[in-house]
Amino acid sequence: MLEAKQAFDIPLALENIASLIEWPDDEMDEATFLFELLERTDTLLLLDIENVYANARNHDYDPVEFLERIPLDRIAYVHVAGGIERDGLYHDTHAHPIPAEVLQLLEELCARTAVPGVMLERDDRFPPDAETNAELDAIAAAMARGERKRHAVA
Repeated sequence: MLEAKQAFDIPLALENIASLIEWPDDEMDEATFLFELLERTDTLLLLDIENVYANARNHDYDPVEFLERIPLDRIAYVHVAGGIERDGLYHDTHAHPIPAEVLQLLEELCARTAVPGVMLERDDRFPPDAETNAELDAIAAAMARGERKRHAVA
């Protein structure tokens, strides 16, 4: 990582991944691993909130608790996307509408910290402009609700 940081001379960010299976005999859970990885590499976090949702759903843990355990102050950017359930597993597809639960998780994130930016990820099945705009509006509304909550607490 040090070589990459020196070669590019710009801040680097690592993205949390979506996984369909858990690592056998893992020594640490995802939040602990992510925290350690960011600390050891001195990098920022590209937080994929859809991946947080997918992993929490597939591996049966509380996504809000996950947010409580990662270094939110290291967020460089946030991704939001959609997915589908197939054969009992939730798949992050970047091709389906954003589930309401992902927008709620984005709201929760924004209630905890100011995020530098949020990007809608779409890689396939691009909807008509009106649907894309509605998703972008839903993202903005979730962020605004979260921000209001954060300021109400302060």
